[in-house]
This record gives sequence, C-alpha cells and structure tokens, in this order.
Amino acid sequence: MTRLALRLTAALVAAVFLWIIATLPPGPAAALGPVADAIRGRTIAGALHVHSVRSDGAGDREAIASAAATAGLRFVVITDHGDATRQPDPPAYLHGVLCFDAVEVSTNGGHVIALDMGASPYPLGGEAGAVIEDVSRLGGVPIVAHPDSPKSELAWTDTDSPIAGIEWLNLDSAWRSASKLRLSRLAFDALIRPGPAVAHLLDRPVQSLARWDALATRRRVVGVAGHDAHGGVGRSEEGSLWTLPGASSYQASFAAFGTRVIVDEPLNGTAASDASAILGALRGGRVFTAIDGLASPAFVDFHATLDGTELRMGEERAFGPGAVLSLGSTVPPGGTAVLLRDGVEVSSSATGDLQFRPREAGVYRVELRLAGSRVPWIVTNPIYLRGPAPPADGLVSGGSRAVPVLEPSEPGVVEKDPGSSATLASNDSSRALSFRLRGGDRVSQYAAMAVSLPPDVREFDSVAFDARSSAPLRISVQLRFESSGGARWRHSVYLSPETRTITVPVSRLVAADRPGAVPPTRTATSLLFVVDLTNARPGAEGQFEISRLRLLGR
Repeated sequence: MTRLALRLTAALVAAVFLWIIATLPPGPAAALGPVADAIRGRTIAGALHVHSVRSDGAGDREAIASAAATAGLRFVVITDHGDATRQPDPPAYLHGVLCFDAVEVSTNGGHVIALDMGASPYPLGGEAGAVIEDVSRLGGVPIVAHPDSPKSELAWTDTDSPIAGIEWLNLDSAWRSASKLRLSRLAFDALIRPGPAVAHLLDRPVQSLARWDALATRRRVVGVAGHDAHGGVGRSEEGSLWTLPGASSYQASFAAFGTRVIVDEPLNGTAASDASAILGALRGGRVFTAIDGLASPAFVDFHATLDGTELRMGEERAFGPGAVLSLGSTVPPGGTAVLLRDGVEVSSSATGDLQFRPREAGVYRVELRLAGSRVPWIVTNPIYLRGPAPPADGLVSGGSRAVPVLEPSEPGVVEKDPGSSATLASNDSSRALSFRLRGGDRVSQYAAMAVSLPPDVREFDSVAFDARSSAPLRISVQLRFESSGGARWRHSVYLSPETRTITVPVSRLVAADRPGAVPPTRTATSLLFVVDLTNARPGAEGQFEISRLRLLGR
C-alpha cells in the first residue's frame, strides 16, 4: 500500500472516529424541580427482573449487587427462571444494595414474575391462568413479563386472568424490536456511555402502554419496567440479542433506567424490614419508572385530594366532585409533564408542577416527556378515580340440567405410564385415586382417573364436581373424544384437603395435543382427572377424591 493510500485510510478512520464521538448520545440532562425533601428521602431506586447464574444470567448476587451499586441503585429483585418450588433466599444487603428473590415462571401463555411469594408446594407452570391463580393464592404478586415481546413464545396471550402487574417496558423486547443498524451503532456508543446508549435505544412501547391502560380501567394493575438483565455476552433469555459488549452488562442496563418506589418511612438498613417496605410499595403501586440515561435526578410527587383525603399513586376511590390531581416533579430543560386519563392526554405543563380538576371518573397517570426522546422519561402509576362498577363478569356455570356421571355402574379406570403406580377406590358417588409417579428422570410420567361418559349424553356446557386431595396439588380435567383420535381438551384446577365444588366451563378448555376448538360435547367419550409433570415432579405421590360428578347444560 502506498503512503498516500495509508494516509487516506488513516484520515478516513480518524474521521469516522471523530464522527462517532461527535454523535454519541448525550449524557443525562440535569433535572430540577420543587419536590419536598420528605419525598426525596423516601424515593428508592432499584431494578426489577434480573437473572443470575442460577438460571441464564452471567453473574452471581455479588456481581449483580456491585453493578447496581455502581449505577446508584439501592435494591435489586432477582427473578431467575424456575417453577417456584425453591425457597427464596432471605433479603440481604450486598455492596449497599438490598437483594431479594422472586421467580420468573414460564406458562403456555407467556411468562409471569411471582413477586413476594414463598416456595410453592408443587411446580408452577402450564396454563397461564392457573399460574396467576396459584401466585395470588400463595400470597404473591403475579406480574406479566415482556407482554408484547416480538418473539411469540414470550408474548402474553392470556386476556382474562386477574394479573396484579405488568411490565410496560422490557429491555429484552426493546432489543428484539431494534434494527440491526441501531444495534450496530450501540456497540460503539456503549463502550463510552453505556447507560445513555441503552436509554437512547428505547422506543415508546405503544402496545404495552395501551394494554396497561385498558387493564387499569377494569382493575388495579401495577405498571413496572423490567430490565430483563442477563449481564454478559452470549447470555440470553431463549435467544435474546444480549450479545453486544458493554451494552449487555448489568451496569449498562441498570444505568439506563430504574424503578422508583416511594416507601412510607426512610429505610433503616435492616434487610428484612427494608425489603418489606419496598415490596409493600410495589404491591401498592407507589411506583414510577425513570429513564436515568436521559435525565437525572428523578423525583415525583403525584397525588389526589378528595373530600379532605389524600390518594397516592396506586390508590383507588370512587370519583366525586371537588377532586384535585396534583403533580410536583423534577424536570430537565424542555421537559413536559403530561396527565393522561385512560391513556388519553387531558392536561400538560411545561414545568414540574401541574394541577387538574377532573370532571369525570377515570384512571389518571403522568408521563414526563423530553424533546427528541422516543420513550417517556418518567412514567408514574395511576390514581384510580372510579365510576359506578360495571356488572360482574360471571363465568358460565351451566344451566338447570345436571346429568350425574359417577353412577355405581361406572367404577372408572386407572390410566398411567408404565413406571408409575395408581389405584382407584370407589363408593356409590365418589372415586379416590392414590398415585405415585415414577421417580428418576422426566419421562412423561402421569397417573389418571378415567370416567366413561354415557353414549347418549346431550350437549353440555360445564363439568361440575366436588373434590379434595391429601395435600395441595393441581390436576388436569380433560374431555376426550375418541371420534377425533382420542384428542383431549383440558383445564387445570387446584385441589386441597378441604372439599370444595369446582365448575369447569367447556369454554375454558384448551387443546392438550392439537390445536382447534372443542368438538361438540355430545361426542365426548370420557372425562379424565390427570396428575402429570406439568405441576408435579417425578416421584410425587398423593391422593385425590372426586365426588358428585355431573354435566351441566340447558
């Protein structure tokens, strides 16, 4: 290569380098505003949805806590993948950061973060609605992770279950949605300004915000931001794009944005009580998100007054005349505070102060937006000023016709895999299955009670029965259709030692082994009550009893 060519090449490299430096994302803008010291002292920054070496993360708790401390965070919720049967580690301060456990559970309708919950007595998984029900019954907070992920296997498809929270922002989803050009540029930017680089990658997640706003009109739903941080090159959640040096580190993720909770009293440094305070704020919706890579510091005082009573973020009350919504916040130059009702803008302010007298009921939340930014800098949780309650959505429970199935002439039969054992005891109106699944490796172990249906059965819309079990467990209630090659449609139900009546609408059944709608129920040939590895482990044993089994129709 000639000297001229070398000089031209060097000049080109220098020009590209200077262009990259000149076009780096700016550092965080300085935010100022009238927020009381009391609010500032009770606002705690942290990270939700973080993976460690216990599942598919790159670092242990020490490494995660160190990265969080460097980013200025004070708590981290570690949400490794699992079935929720592991007892969470007790909260602990590491590097000045409070670390505590949650778990991310995979379902057939997306992923659920089970927050503030002890160990489950059986594995959680399977139907999305069943997992939501289990987490709630066990005292936890079910939060939907990456609800609108571009990867269909990760997106949330259940529309009926009463979730308690949702990720309005998820970093894994943002990565998947970004163009290759933006990701390529990010690889350079993150080496110099990792937090701002990741923050400037974010777009407004229109679909997830709309989903949250729609859900909130029906019930309280806490909105949070999920880092979905795995912390290293090559670490991923089912094929995530977390492979860029610098940008994929825990520290870059934590510096990009954070969750802020507003606790009732300043933290005292005791891990157990501080964790309780933070979890209480998360449960209560006293939460907002701040994109720290865009501007800092982020403080918000959003509340309502009604009849002399103050309502904070996450609180709910019937709407009445005289209500006033008030905002005080820090805001960088050029920032705008926007008040939204049911997701629609109703007021705005060019400062961190805003007051609004609502004329109608609604779900009110605030966004602080920055000029030139695609994602809101701050997103608060709502204050719920409710109108008259709509009629309750009742489940179909069948009509007046009830056809008994467990007649003395129908003893039922046992079905199981070759390595498992099961016996069936019966009396006039009940059947009890005792089972022990084969131990060792997972080889599709199952045990089931099968009950034949009358050949002349009429169309029915629900299956009803009384049930109890020797210990808490889940079984799958299944309709089988021999005319369709033995295809089955199923629904998971929870059993405990306390006898209770369970009604399973046919409309809730999902295909067990092939897609499609449930065939006409008059063609069903048998009912099965199944224990399998969806909610049990190899070697599991127990007993459950079914009585007063009947088909409900009109």
